[in-house]
Amino acid sequence: MTLARQLDDLRRQEPGCRLAAFGDLGATIVLRSSSASGHPQEYLDDLCQQARRGFLALDAAARAAGTAAAAPADDVLVLAPGEARLFLRAAGGTGDAVLCVCADADAATRLAFPARQLLAALVGGV
Repeated sequence: MTLARQLDDLRRQEPGCRLAAFGDLGATIVLRSSSASGHPQEYLDDLCQQARRGFLALDAAARAAGTAAAAPADDVLVLAPGEARLFLRAAGGTGDAVLCVCADADAATRLAFPARQLLAALVGGV
């Protein structure tokens, strides 16, 4: 199954999901996305940059708190008027991430588990 199809399937699992994307946090670019309405690449890449900044802030806070030995956080939830953005990064520092834009935090919460499963399958090559 192609990546585009997998993202389509992920988005359709949750009626409140407006966009599902796969990106590279290191390069801050979205490689593939799925949405009912098209989005310019600049919008998608801005999402990836926001995710990268969110993870950098979490990592810095963990280091400052002395919890660097613990596993780093692998998800960021950003709430904005009218939407919730869920960013999930792969373990192991690959830079791979799944980015979702949902109608609200409840939709993002429901989508978190299947999005993590997809990311694990993509990174693991399953």
